[in-house]
Amino acid sequence: MIFHIVFQVVPFIAALLLYRFFVVPAVRGVRARAIWLMAMLLPASKFVVFAAFGGNAFAPELPEKLIWFWNWAYSGMMILCAFAVSLRILMWIGAKLLRTKPALGGRARLVWLAGLPAVAWTLSLVGVWNGVKVPDVEEVALEINGLPPELDGYRIVQLSDVHASAAARAWRTAAIVERVNALDADLVCLTGDYADGLSRNQYANIEPMGALKAKDGVYAVTGNHEFYYDTFGWIVRYNSMRNIRWLNNDCASPRPGLVVGGVNDPVAEHFGFTVPDPDAAFASAADGAFRILLQHRPHVDYETLLGRKPSARVDLQLSGHTHGGVAPGMTLLVSLFNGGMVRGLYQADGGSGVHVSTGAGQWAGFPIRFLDDPTITLFTLRRGRGD
Repeated sequence: MIFHIVFQVVPFIAALLLYRFFVVPAVRGVRARAIWLMAMLLPASKFVVFAAFGGNAFAPELPEKLIWFWNWAYSGMMILCAFAVSLRILMWIGAKLLRTKPALGGRARLVWLAGLPAVAWTLSLVGVWNGVKVPDVEEVALEINGLPPELDGYRIVQLSDVHASAAARAWRTAAIVERVNALDADLVCLTGDYADGLSRNQYANIEPMGALKAKDGVYAVTGNHEFYYDTFGWIVRYNSMRNIRWLNNDCASPRPGLVVGGVNDPVAEHFGFTVPDPDAAFASAADGAFRILLQHRPHVDYETLLGRKPSARVDLQLSGHTHGGVAPGMTLLVSLFNGGMVRGLYQADGGSGVHVSTGAGQWAGFPIRFLDDPTITLFTLRRGRGD
């Protein structure tokens, strides 16, 4: 509830900041200022309108292109707010140092009222498109010491954070599935956050995932978004996808020498589901096999969650959740909540590798991506040089 309130209130605060730092310094006349303020309040009302007319602030049941338009208008307003507040602070500091007034007049006023919004909404357009476009394939070669010889050259696809919704419909999911299947991988691993919204409304948009295939199968775990809207409805829907093996504190051996284990997202506990436990996930794993853990979040505080650190050996952990940090200014904040891991390959405690996918999509809370393209990751396992 607090989360929803914050997301719905912050845009109106941004609109008022825009009025104070962008409109007042450059616009004269009460009527003109009122028109500017109303223009800012309209995109700021995005989450309120989505909740009132679409049924949910973050997964509205509205026409796809209308959601895109409102995301573009809202994001441009937020970017313009960041620009205006930052520039006015810099102008105020400069005026203090030079002992002048931070006034806007003539050509500077024109640039301020026309140029700055043009830049903000152009960036917003790019960011929104990056959030909904079909992701490209990122190829990663992993050199692993001690890799069983039979897995040398083994190819794994990781797909994470698809976020199918009314704003990312079946056509996009189908295009992603087609791109994954074209890679003809040995294994496909899905690491959470597949859809936003009620299962009865959104299943059609995620249904193309039922066509995913790989030589050794498709394995999946839940993300946090699997529990936010319609948990039991989604469980029924996902279990109807016979091509996908769902892992919940258990593991499977797609071929000799390889074990894939998986855990639920930690929020599952709040909905009465199994507490994630890597030790339980690999309890039946064969000794000496290469172990892959599917875990939506790159970092889970297991000492708090379980009262202990897991002792199970993990050779490679595949995670998502971070969306690659979303944008350069957000990266530090995202890293603070994910054990310092945002995107790419990391070395975790015990020597295991952790790969954090940038994800294949975006959700309505942060509908844009900057310098952070969505991706499908194709891994090729290689034996270490010393083997």
